[in-house]
Amino acid sequence: MTEKDETTTDDDLRAEEFDRTTVGTVLAAGDWAGWDDLLDWLRSEGPGVRELSPGALRGIRQDAERACAMGFPFPHDPDHLYAILRGQHLARAHD
Repeated sequence: MTEKDETTTDDDLRAEEFDRTTVGTVLAAGDWAGWDDLLDWLRSEGPGVRELSPGALRGIRQDAERACAMGFPFPHDPDHLYAILRGQHLARAHD
């Protein structure tokens, strides 16, 4: 994920809203066995994907980390994945 350096602003590091299309892009990027595979990709390869803004990528990663920690089964359906991530996003927003 993006690390802060002298050219990176706090806005670059802030998690952003993301939509179903963004989640579909992430899900289509690999054949994920589970959360760990997805999270590894989000951290290593995700930053190089043009369709993913740094903020959206960060938001998806944070929400996926939370879903994984809470024991949600990993869905392979984009709508189901979006619903899980969105639920984690809303929970994170209230922390």
